[in-house]
Amino acid sequence: MMFLRWGRPASRLFLDGSILALLLLAFAYWWQGNLVHEIVGTLFFVLLIRHLFNNGRWWSALRRGPYDPRRVMSLILTMLLAASMAVLLLTSLAISQSLFTFLPQPGLFTMREVHWFSAYWVMAIVGLHLGLNWSRITALLRNIGWMKGRTWVWMALGLLCAGALAIQGLFSAIVLGLWPRLRFTYSMTMWDFNEAVLPFFGHWLAVVGLFAVIGQVALRAAIWAGSRC
Repeated sequence: MMFLRWGRPASRLFLDGSILALLLLAFAYWWQGNLVHEIVGTLFFVLLIRHLFNNGRWWSALRRGPYDPRRVMSLILTMLLAASMAVLLLTSLAISQSLFTFLPQPGLFTMREVHWFSAYWVMAIVGLHLGLNWSRITALLRNIGWMKGRTWVWMALGLLCAGALAIQGLFSAIVLGLWPRLRFTYSMTMWDFNEAVLPFFGHWLAVVGLFAVIGQVALRAAIWAGSRC
């Protein structure tokens, strides 16, 4: 029987999982309505601030130590993620219709467009961020009692799951109309929440998984290329 130890690693995984869940939920705007969307978004940014505090040592160590391929990629991706999150937050406040209507709202149409497209890029970069830090996630899982046993078994299962997730993620990205939106163009693809709700979140999880696989593969390729130099 698998035994889970609740402690700092488990609480950090729970926090990060909650952030991802809120991000996925925020994408279901036409299912939940504006007020719920803004409440979910506010909770998302509150937990995100906590996540930043949890990783304060990473930020304070930026000027120290050598930069290997992993660290360079992590820095670039984190800066991109921070910038996209900042854009998402500022535009959220600028177009608020429920919680922050007391704030000035300049250029609503333009702000909505920026908010719309930046959200899709946030989702993609979050997936890449997960893939880049997958070794840390697996280390946390081991600390709470998961992933016991032979390493090669977990590696084989991981490769199979990664392949299946990447294939499903490619399909899900098409279903959700993701690729045009990442190019900052509109897509006619809209999800009908009257027909189904849960598959919507399943598709987005697969998309996050796809970018996580891309991030992990890119990291391993960079490490391999660095070792050949």
